Amino acid sequence: MQTYILRRIAFMVPTLLFVTVAVFALVRIMPGDFITAQMAESRGVADPAFVARVRADLGLDKPAPVQYVRWVVGIVTGDWGTSYWQNRPVLTVIRGALPVSFQLGVMAIVFGLMISMPLGVIAAVKQDSWADYASRMIAVVGISVPNFFLATLVIIYGAKFLGWFPPQGYRPPLEDFSGNMQQFLPAAFILGSALAAQNMRILRTTMLETLRADYVRTARAKGLVEVQVIFRHAFRNALIPVVTLLGFQIITTVGGSVIVEQVLGINGIGRNFINAVQQRDYPLVQGILLVIITTTLTVNLLIDLSYSFLDPRIKY
Repeated sequence: MQTYILRRIAFMVPTLLFVTVAVFALVRIMPGDFITAQMAESRGVADPAFVARVRADLGLDKPAPVQYVRWVVGIVTGDWGTSYWQNRPVLTVIRGALPVSFQLGVMAIVFGLMISMPLGVIAAVKQDSWADYASRMIAVVGISVPNFFLATLVIIYGAKFLGWFPPQGYRPPLEDFSGNMQQFLPAAFILGSALAAQNMRILRTTMLETLRADYVRTARAKGLVEVQVIFRHAFRNALIPVVTLLGFQIITTVGGSVIVEQVLGINGIGRNFINAVQQRDYPLVQGILLVIITTTLTVNLLIDLSYSFLDPRIKY
C-alpha cells in the first residue's frame, strides 16, 4: 500500500508539470488579453504608448516561454502573481473563494447521498414495485433538468411565493448561520439533485446485481435477518461503483457550481473563474485551474485507496 501511494504521488509531479504547460497554453489561446478586454468595455481608443507601458508593467510584453518560466517559479516560491482584474494576490483571492465553494460542494454531495442511498436501496429491494417506479422517475427528472434552469425556477418561485431572494456576498456560518443557510441550502439542493439522481440509478443497478450473487444467497441460507443481508453483505459491495462515480462528481461539482454560483450570486471559485475569463485575467485563471486540477488528482488517489476498505480482496 505504501509503495503504491508513493508511486502515485511521484507520478503526480510530471502530471502537474504537463498540466501547467497545458493551462498556460490554453489561457493564451483566448483571443485578446486584459488590456484588450478593458478597452472593449470602455469602448475607447487608448494611446498606444500607454497600452505598451501597461503591457510591460504586467509582463505581457515578454515572450511566452519567459512568462511560463516566471509563472512556474512563482508557483514553487509561493508567489502566484497578482490578479489584473481585482488587483489582489491570486492566492488571496483563491483563499477567500475556496471555503465558499468547498462548503457548497460538501453540502451538495451530502444532500445527494442522503437522497440517493435510501432510494437506491429501496428501488433495488422492492424491484418493479411502485417505490421502484417512483424512484426511477425521480432519477430521470433529476438527470434531465439542467442546473441553470432549476436555479432560475428556484429564484422565480422563491421570490413569488416565499418572498425569498438569494443573499449577495458570503456569510460565514459561524457569524450568520441563518443567512448562510438561506444562501447555500437552495444552491446545495440544485447541485445535489443531479448528483442524487445519478447515484440512485447506479446504486439500484449494482444492488440488483449484488443481491443475486452467490454469497448473498449463502447468507440468506444461513438464516441471517434480511436487514443484515442487505446492508452488511450486499450494500457494502454495491458501493464500489458508487464511490467511483462519487469521485467524478466531486470534480464535476466545481463545474456545476460555476453556473449556480453565477445565478445565485455566490462568490466562490466558479464565479471568480467566469469573471477572470471574461476579463482575460491570466494569473487568476491559471491559479484557479491549477487548484482544480490538483484537487482532481488528489481526489482520484483517495478514491482508489478507498476501494480496499470497501472490498478487502482488492490489492495494490
